[in-house]
Amino acid sequence: MSVKLDHPEYLGATHGRLGGAAVHPCVAEAAREHLGTWLEGHPEQAAAVVGRIVRNTRRD
Repeated sequence: MSVKLDHPEYLGATHGRLGGAAVHPCVAEAAREHLGTWLEGHPEQAAAVVGRIVRNTRRD
């Protein structure tokens, strides 16, 4: 996902992570919406993705 901001705020000394609090809810909602739509349209791939997440969660 790509986000363009007029005045970006970064976290950390290396400026590797975008830190503006106003951006997080917008990006999360867009990702949730588009990922949900894709998962609904691709049930076999969705099952594989969810299965991989569950397996990796059990390892931790």
